[in-house]
Amino acid sequence: MLIPDQETEVDYLHYEAVSLAVVEILRDNRKRALTVGIHGDWGAGKSSVLKMIETGLADDKSVACLWFNGWAFQGFDDAKTVLIEATITELCRQRSAVGKVKELGTKLLKRIDFLKIVKRGSGLAFNVVTGLPSPDQIGTVIEMLRTTAAGAKTLSANDVQSGIEEALTFLKPDNGASVPQLIHDFREDFRKLLDEAKIEQLVVLIDDLDRCLPATAIETLEAIRLFLFVPKTAFVIGADEGMIEYAVRQHFPDLPVVSGPMPYARNYLEKLIQVPFRIPALGAQETRAYVTLLLIQSLVGEDHAGFGVLLNSAKEVLNKPWLGGGIGQAEVLRVDPARKDELNAAFVLAQQIGPILAEGTRGNPRQVKRFLNALMIRQAIARARHFDDLLHRPALAKLMLAERFQPDFYEHVSAQAMVAGDGRSRDLQALEKAAKPGDPSAKTKTKQVATDETEDLSRWEGRDWLNRWLLIEPVLGEEDLRPYVFVARDKRLLAAVPEAGGLAGLIERLSGTTLAVKSVEPEVKALPASDAEQVFSALRERVLQQPNLSSPPPGIEGLGIVARHHTRFQTELTALLGSLDVKTLGPWIVKGWASVLTDAKAKDQFNAVLVQWANQDENALLKTAAGGARAALKTGTR
Repeated sequence: MLIPDQETEVDYLHYEAVSLAVVEILRDNRKRALTVGIHGDWGAGKSSVLKMIETGLADDKSVACLWFNGWAFQGFDDAKTVLIEATITELCRQRSAVGKVKELGTKLLKRIDFLKIVKRGSGLAFNVVTGLPSPDQIGTVIEMLRTTAAGAKTLSANDVQSGIEEALTFLKPDNGASVPQLIHDFREDFRKLLDEAKIEQLVVLIDDLDRCLPATAIETLEAIRLFLFVPKTAFVIGADEGMIEYAVRQHFPDLPVVSGPMPYARNYLEKLIQVPFRIPALGAQETRAYVTLLLIQSLVGEDHAGFGVLLNSAKEVLNKPWLGGGIGQAEVLRVDPARKDELNAAFVLAQQIGPILAEGTRGNPRQVKRFLNALMIRQAIARARHFDDLLHRPALAKLMLAERFQPDFYEHVSAQAMVAGDGRSRDLQALEKAAKPGDPSAKTKTKQVATDETEDLSRWEGRDWLNRWLLIEPVLGEEDLRPYVFVARDKRLLAAVPEAGGLAGLIERLSGTTLAVKSVEPEVKALPASDAEQVFSALRERVLQQPNLSSPPPGIEGLGIVARHHTRFQTELTALLGSLDVKTLGPWIVKGWASVLTDAKAKDQFNAVLVQWANQDENALLKTAAGGARAALKTGTR
């Protein structure tokens, strides 16, 4: 049974602490206008927190709680009017039997008709500044008048006059009032609507704003501040703050980069979001508990009484994860005594792969769910083909992590395993031996294997993620990997959804021209850690696939941009440079890294690579260029 990847009111991660804190803030500030931000990476659980907040407010009849999904209205021309109309319409629906709510709501909806005419932000800006209709509005009205005139033969005189008057109202709304006055009047009428609805607070939960295009995200935020931000209103916005800052930079490209001590985009966001909450990544203990709960829930269901008891017990453990406690095996078996074998297998699997997932997914709940679903699919395929007894689940999970986060390494190991008579990868064996702590002969071993097998292992040794992965149990060097590789190939044939999501376009641009690479630098800077890992691995693979490096290969500049803004990749970048075939390298390779490498260890590694290039005799041009670069470094001119 697959694990559903959608928001839930069931709290697997003890995020209830966040939702309860937000509910308390909302209740303590009912008379004020308030904006609360629920921040976190994609898949961190923001939507689930919003659902919990909605549940926490459900029993309070003095509060009207509305849900707005910005992504669902992505295709609409004017995000401002969509949010305003959705808020007013839903409020009127919930309070339709109270006083004059319907009447006031209808009046407000008519007030925003003029916004529908403004298809672009420039039209509204023109109105606000001048109090006059914009050229766009005039053109629309003229078209409406022409349409009315064209149909005059089938319309009565009253119909024609009515149509003309309706069109003309867009030019001078509300008895000649200017647009600023109209906005003020709208806010006043909106406040009256809240009073008439007999509510103490209106809470609007806004979800998936970080999935919207920059213009839609900014328009939604502006609608909140411009039209709806009045006393007794609260907006709780679930969004990755990095993506919103990126939207600000894209929407206002001519604004200064910084404003005071902080970037302008961060200042803009903090002006809009008064109370921010950041959802943290899961640690090892939390991931193990989360995996356990997901696997048990997939067996017995969320409504099972025994699962409810286990869930409450898990929350107690998650209160203090630093103490190292966890969900006990006996607790899991008590969930349903009739299914002890299945429950025990799920518990054992969670203990085995929990630490692997905590490391590989960097504690992202959505990535954990996707990984578990992929794992269960592969196990199901193996059972259907009657070779599931050949798959060791922890080994399958570890190999899948390499496939997910180090695809070029996975392909290399898989290719070796498929042609070997015993299904083992010699390079993987050597790297696992070299990675063992306290082994002074590790480097000698890998160099010896490299000599024997004519394979340079240095291209893998410099990768920090891979070095950590090699230390995770179980050891795979002695495993026959062919069944694992075969079931992975079967999974690809099933045309599963690509896990890289929208990163493919970013990777393409980072593999393009210098101008294209520089244009997406802000987007690279805003990437969460797991996405940066995917982008870096994909670009590295592209560089390694190039047979000739006499000129800069596609992706090399993109690698520099990623490493500049995500410093943990700088040592991996220098390791990549040192692993490239010296005979094909052009002199370009020695230039441009001073602005990229800020980490001291990475700088030392690059200097060692320069020494290596300067002392070789296979490439005279590279030798000269590397010698010049070293001399420049010594004199401090680079």
